[in-house]
Amino acid sequence: MSPPICTKTFKLNNGLELPAVGLGTWQGSDDSKAMEDSVIHALNSGYRLIDTAQLYGVEDVVGRAIRNSGVPREEITVVTKFWGEWHHDPATALQISLDTMGLDYIDVFLMHWPWATTPAPEKKVLKKWESPTFIETWKSMEKLVGPKCRSIGVSNFMPKVMDELLKEATIVPAVNQVELHAFNPNLNLVPYCKEKGIVVTSWSTMGGSRPSQNEILNHELFTSIAKAHGISAGVVSLSWCVQRGIAVIPKSAKKERIEENIRLVTLTEEEMNKINEAHKTIKKERFSNGIAVQHMEIDGVMTQQGWTYVDMGYEDENGNWLA
Repeated sequence: MSPPICTKTFKLNNGLELPAVGLGTWQGSDDSKAMEDSVIHALNSGYRLIDTAQLYGVEDVVGRAIRNSGVPREEITVVTKFWGEWHHDPATALQISLDTMGLDYIDVFLMHWPWATTPAPEKKVLKKWESPTFIETWKSMEKLVGPKCRSIGVSNFMPKVMDELLKEATIVPAVNQVELHAFNPNLNLVPYCKEKGIVVTSWSTMGGSRPSQNEILNHELFTSIAKAHGISAGVVSLSWCVQRGIAVIPKSAKKERIEENIRLVTLTEEEMNKINEAHKTIKKERFSNGIAVQHMEIDGVMTQQGWTYVDMGYEDENGNWLA
């Protein structure tokens, strides 16, 4: 018998509930009908959280799927994000997302990354403290909370950058969506966010989009735990996250995988500890370093859109991981 559908939610700091498992739409199918069918199937299979972003180019499909699913809009939590070119004007970014999706409101509106660029078409990479800074952008976002935007949050903020934000913020981010998996478990970030009242959401929970290189799906540590519970290695990773109080947004175009990913299990303390230590016993890896749209070398230093790893709060001056 398969595990029951996960109906667990995490309470946000504004009182709203965030489902523990949602459907991600990054690198969605080029076939818009197939993408729409995936979202509809997820909603009809018990999902009540759909995560997307302007950068993904599928907001229109997501909105259409929500309208065609037959599931009442008020039962669905919709998360979207705006890219660095809109840091100067998040209000317009919000309206663009609403218009593109054909929705009256967004449940959670996220700053996709702390770094900014100048507006299109130039999209010049800005350094950390060039205007608009992430703090200036956040102050603009705070004004958006209301009927069209129920919650605001951030994505890819490490404790160092979050501390800088919270010193100036009036509203504490409801959500921080970050890369989080067994090889980058964020053992410091997660309790930090919990202490601040911020719910963490994991992206790339199952190891990213490179199956041939994905040890989270094929390493003996994960496959042995999967066998013990009669589930897939991917569901092991998802269960590990949710058990830590972290929401997950796995993406899949396969109906059987969509159904599988919302059926989680309870891992033993020993299993949890083994996965927590995988970044030491197997390997340590940051998948975001391989995302070409943002990873670039400037003056001989690898950066994420002009921010060094120290700027991002990933590492200290000696190259030691901080999160």
